[in-house]
Amino acid sequence: MSDIADVGSYLPVAANSVTNVSLHSVYADNATVGTSYELVTNLDADISQLGTAGDGIEFVGSSTDDDGSPAGTGAQTVTVKGLDTSFNIKEASMTTNGTTIVEQGDTTWTFINEAYITAAGSGLAAAGTLTFSNDAAGNNNGLIEAGDYGIRNCWWKVPAGHTGYVHGFWYSVLPVAAPVAQAGFALQTARHGLQGVAGSETYDTVAEVFVDEGDAAVAVNEARGGQPAGWFSFPGNVPIVIPAKSIVRLAAKAMSTGVAVTGGFSIMIQGSGSGTTVTSS
Repeated sequence: MSDIADVGSYLPVAANSVTNVSLHSVYADNATVGTSYELVTNLDADISQLGTAGDGIEFVGSSTDDDGSPAGTGAQTVTVKGLDTSFNIKEASMTTNGTTIVEQGDTTWTFINEAYITAAGSGLAAAGTLTFSNDAAGNNNGLIEAGDYGIRNCWWKVPAGHTGYVHGFWYSVLPVAAPVAQAGFALQTARHGLQGVAGSETYDTVAEVFVDEGDAAVAVNEARGGQPAGWFSFPGNVPIVIPAKSIVRLAAKAMSTGVAVTGGFSIMIQGSGSGTTVTSS
């Protein structure tokens, strides 16, 4: 715990100057949220997790310009990071192949925390969409949109031997059909072994806010030309603790007709990097 106590702010962690502590930020926009809490993700719906027994992963592009060989103008190489069947950190480098499915043959993946472009052509981003799924059932696990460089899922699963710390979350809401947008946002956790199997977790809400586009709390940013937005932090700026093998996510629900939301959070992960598995395709 001493490393976290010595941090004082995110800056030393972001600069990689704190031993065994890393900082990760997740954010997404969801063009249409339902009336029950769902993950904030650019897939616009609750997405599927990988199987607890392990799955292979794959992605497919919508543009022939996302090609690593021969090199295209879009995405050329993608790195995927997640967890294996022992909840150890897992990483794979995958070469894009236009509109042809690219498979990562290792079938020990159980969760994808992040996937991002590590090499690109002159476009410096994905030319089309890159959709990630598990190769067994074809359920979607993430999406890199055209012009972007990473998947946008507001959740994180803490590896074995590690602990996560979250200080708060940010959020914004915009109307799609109604003149004023209203939405609820909840930071939720699911502890491994206590709240169901993967894909069927029961999430505990540890913090919840309800947002009206016209609220004074969100009006300042809007007046500056931005989206109606806000920030929630825990009292005293003391983070909540996310145990190993647990999931933390930001969820949202609509409280008026036609609502689009944006949100995200940062999580500090403390623990040994041992057990990392690096594979490639």
